[in-house]
Parts: sequence; C-alpha cells; structure tokens
Amino acid sequence: MGEPSVHWRLKVSMCVYILTCEKTCVIRLFMTTPAKKKALLASGTLNPHPETVRSELFKMDFFDPCDRAQVKYEMLRSHAVDGDPVAEACRQFGLSRESFYQIQRAFSELGFSSFLPEKPGRKGPVKLKGEVLAFALEKKKENPDMDPAQLAALIKQRYGVEIHRTTVMRGMKKKRRSPAEDEPAGGIRRKRRPGTGNL
Repeated sequence: MGEPSVHWRLKVSMCVYILTCEKTCVIRLFMTTPAKKKALLASGTLNPHPETVRSELFKMDFFDPCDRAQVKYEMLRSHAVDGDPVAEACRQFGLSRESFYQIQRAFSELGFSSFLPEKPGRKGPVKLKGEVLAFALEKKKENPDMDPAQLAALIKQRYGVEIHRTTVMRGMKKKRRSPAEDEPAGGIRRKRRPGTGNL
C-alpha cells in the first residue's frame, strides 16, 4: 500500500517541475524571437546595441534589451523612482547623459509616444521667411548679441515650429531689403537695355 503512494508523489513532483521549466522557456523564447526583432526594426524601436544594457532587470524574462522603448522607459524610471543618479542610470542602460536629458524632456512633454521614433522627413520649414523671419529680425534688432540658437528657441516658443539654428543663421544673412526700399521716391527706375534707344 505504501509503494503506490510514493510512486504517486514522485509523479506529481516531476509534473510540477516540468510545467515550471516549460513556462520559463516559453517566455524567454517569446522575448527574443526573430519575429519580434523584425517588428521592432520595422517600428524603428530596435535597440542597435542591446549588449550595452547592463541593468539586472534585463536579465529577467519580461525585459528585452532589444526593445529600445522599454530600455528608455526603464532608464527614466530607475532615476525617478529608484533614485539612481543620472550617470549611473545611463551606465546601466547604455545611453549617454545627453540622450537621457532629451528622452526625459520628450517624455515629460509627450508621454509614452515620445519613445516611438518621429516620422522621417523635414522637421520644420526649409527657409526662414514671412512672419517668422520678421519676428526673428525684430528680436535680433532688440538684442544684437542674440545667437541663432536662441532665436530658434524663441521661434519655437512663439510659433511652435522646430527650426534649426543654421536655418535661422542663413535666413538672417540672406535677408535683403525689400524692392520698395531700393526704389527711389519718384517711382521705379529701370535700366535701359543697350540698343533700345527711346522705344
């Protein structure tokens, strides 16, 4: 009578062990499948350097160092919630301090959508012109020491338009006086083409 009981206990123990092992393997396979890497690449969120992620979290099955959005979020969380210094958070998650502050600022402004890459293409006007140019010229006139980066920041603040400092600098340099300012008071004077006489 004692023998079947021992045999039954042995079977139950083995069954539980096998289920636990299979569950772990399924999760690990799910996190690192080629299909997931392909999807991350297509969405622009594949971490190009997963080997630089040193955080102990990413040794667990739920966390995937190939998922750049997850890496960014966990880096911010480690600083904000766990109290890790910025330098340590950057070291643990394989990103630079400059990246940390850019990611932090974007997250505070846009939330989770900031972890997704921006759509490719131009991020603002190609040329500085119209009302925006007039605004930049006015600000420069008020403060001649203001550099193009400061003007670009003011333009973004006023118009909500991202414009690179180089674009501001070029726009300011190329600005010429309007044709009306070049004309004499008496009207438009045109150069006569040679050989036209008084026609």
